Amino acid sequence: MIAFKTCQRLYFYRFVLGFNQKETPQFFGFGSCYHKFRQVLDEEWLKLNDAKLGLDNDWQMSAFLKAMNAAIAYWDKKKMRDPVVTDKFAFLTKARLIESCTVAFKDWQREKKMGRVEILAVEQNFIIPLPDGTPVGGKVDVFLRWTGNLWVRDYKTSSAEQDAYFTRTLDPNDQFIRYTWAGASLSGEPVSGVLVDVMYNGKGTKKEPKKGPSIHTHMSSRSSKQIDQWVKEQMHLNKQLEANREADIWPMEEKSCRYCPFHSVCSKASEFAQMAKLEAEFKVEPWDCTNRDVDQD
Repeated sequence: MIAFKTCQRLYFYRFVLGFNQKETPQFFGFGSCYHKFRQVLDEEWLKLNDAKLGLDNDWQMSAFLKAMNAAIAYWDKKKMRDPVVTDKFAFLTKARLIESCTVAFKDWQREKKMGRVEILAVEQNFIIPLPDGTPVGGKVDVFLRWTGNLWVRDYKTSSAEQDAYFTRTLDPNDQFIRYTWAGASLSGEPVSGVLVDVMYNGKGTKKEPKKGPSIHTHMSSRSSKQIDQWVKEQMHLNKQLEANREADIWPMEEKSCRYCPFHSVCSKASEFAQMAKLEAEFKVEPWDCTNRDVDQD
C-alpha cells in the first residue's frame, strides 16, 4: 500500500506484474541478516518452558551461537559480499554485521535479566479481512507482553541519524498502525503499540570514523480513533486499486522518480520497450507479504 501511495506505476510493476530488482541492495541484505539473528535468538527463548533456564550463561551462549550462525548462513545464501571502499554503504560489511549482532545480544541479555518482557510469538503471519472483505496481510516480528500489556516489536536497521530520521517516521507510519490493528484483531485485546528496536550503523566522519553499532528503541502508539480512520482509508484505497485494475491505468508520480528502481522503465517511449526493459533488467518475484525472502522493508 505504501508503494501505491508513492507511485501507482511502481505498484503496477512490482505488485501486479511481480518484477523486482535482480540484486539485493546492500542495506536491505544487511538488514535481513541482522533480522535473522534476532529471529533465531527470540525463537530459542520461546522454546523454553521455564524462563529461569534462559538466565544460564551456557544456554545463552548456545543460543547466541545458533543465532549468529543463522545470520552468517543467510549472508551466504543471499550471496552478500563486502562492498568496495568507495561504495556509499561500504561500512555494511560482514564484520560490522557480526559486531552488530554481538551488541544486540548484550542488549537481549540485559532485557532477559530484568524479566519484564514475555515473548508470545515470533514471526507471526497474519491475513485478516477488513470490514469490506478485502484481506490485509503481513508478518509481525514479535508479539510480547511488557509489564503486562500487549505490544508488537519490530526490528529495524538504519544508517540515518536516529533523532533526525526515526522519530519523524514513527507517526504517521502505515506499518506500525497496521500491526497494531492486526495484533488487536488476532488477540481480541488492545495493543499498546509498537516497540521499534533500531540497530544503528553510520558511515562516520574524519573526526568520528565509526558510528555504531548501537540500539535505539522507540515507541509508536495509536488511539482507537486513529485505527478506525486507518481502516476507512484502507477500504477507500482498495476501491482506487480496483478502479485502476478495471481501467488498466497506472499513473506515474514524477516526484518519486529520483530514487525509483523502475525509472529506466518508465522513461521508455512505448509499452513494448518498457516490457523489454523489465525483462532484461529485473527478475520475476511475486510479492508475498508472509515471506521474508521477498520482504525488503
